[in-house]
Amino acid sequence: MADAATSNPGGAMAAEIDQEVATFRGIQEQVQKVRNDLQIVLGQLTENEMVQQELNLIDTSSSSSNNVYKMVGPVLMKNSLEDAKETVSKRIEFITAEKDRLESKSKDLETKAMEISQKVQKMQAALQQAT
Repeated sequence: MADAATSNPGGAMAAEIDQEVATFRGIQEQVQKVRNDLQIVLGQLTENEMVQQELNLIDTSSSSSNNVYKMVGPVLMKNSLEDAKETVSKRIEFITAEKDRLESKSKDLETKAMEISQKVQKMQAALQQAT
């Protein structure tokens, strides 16, 4: 007995459309995950920029208070102001690079999803004309 997809060209086209739609949905899930990750990274970036602003407000002319304290678990660790500024600056660089990477990945995935969406629309139009 012949396979339904080979005996019915419309069925084969419909199956191909279903496969493309499944691919599209997978990409949409990836886009959503990347957007969620991007939200987390943006929150971290904002938080670190606020810390940097606060560290810049500290008066460096008085040598007695050039220490800041960093919470490590339940303990406050003494840290020099210069080290704290450098650490926060490097953290901001790292987070900014991660943000850029995620934005690029999101854009690439959205472009791919748009291409698949257009392909599915053309396939559906062809299927409607065939029937």
